[in-house]
Amino acid sequence: MPPLFDSQGEYDAFLTRHNAMHPPEVDIHTYTGAAWLGIDAGSTTTKAALVGEDGSLLYSFYSSNNGNPLKTTIRSIKEIYELLPKDARIAYSCSTGYGEALIKAALLLDEGEVETVSHYYAAAFFDPEVDCILDIGGQDMKCIRIKNHTVDNVQLNEACSSGCGSFIETFAKSLNLSIQDFAQAALFAKNPIDLGTRCTVFMNSSVKQAQKEGATVEDISAGLSSSIVKNAIYKVIRAKTPEELGRHIVVQGGTFMNDAVLRSFEKETGKEVIRPAIAGLMGAFGAALYARETQPA
Repeated sequence: MPPLFDSQGEYDAFLTRHNAMHPPEVDIHTYTGAAWLGIDAGSTTTKAALVGEDGSLLYSFYSSNNGNPLKTTIRSIKEIYELLPKDARIAYSCSTGYGEALIKAALLLDEGEVETVSHYYAAAFFDPEVDCILDIGGQDMKCIRIKNHTVDNVQLNEACSSGCGSFIETFAKSLNLSIQDFAQAALFAKNPIDLGTRCTVFMNSSVKQAQKEGATVEDISAGLSSSIVKNAIYKVIRAKTPEELGRHIVVQGGTFMNDAVLRSFEKETGKEVIRPAIAGLMGAFGAALYARETQPA
């Protein structure tokens, strides 16, 4: 397959475009007025975001919940109150994620909203015309379709995780490489290997065969990045063509923080997509925006 990037200059332009996608940041120590709190209690991590009047990000929190999302959430809220000036206040709050009901009930939050809607609010902040949100994590993948500014359909992977980030991470560890170093190796691979879109067991066989034929770590890494993207598009979402995904695509999740996966997605679809700089915080950020919008007058 062709290289992901032909030159360092092409990669630099790619980074500049994606790094520009972040909300305005305001120093919480100098902020005055109303602020809105969003908490995303996930299965393994807890995220929190505090936003200002214009959606500016005043505070963010991302931590493993160590099996106790409530305790972790309380820690983040204590941090907020320590940082928040006297002339600022939390006007309204919203929880989302797996622990939505628990966090709302325990901390007497104002609202609770499903994860898909929270992600839509966050994605629409970066592109009001978003019609597809693709989230690839370590073990799961979801595709949220938007129609007329409303969540229209949600698709999830059912069993196989070869379309997710854990496969790349496991293979990197087998080579005694960090996931960051393994991903970096893919960026300028000269001859990426086409590994297809098969499940994990057969993918391992393809990789071993490529190694026997002399494929480099760089070429295998680039090939795996492309394979994950193709698996997500054609096996999980079951799109017949990339055009079916939509015109305004926002991607998020830990796997898309891998530049090789993101580049593979853009090359496969032929589209420039948006990867927010706060890709891991989108649930909490969206919940905070939802709280801002739904607060009673």
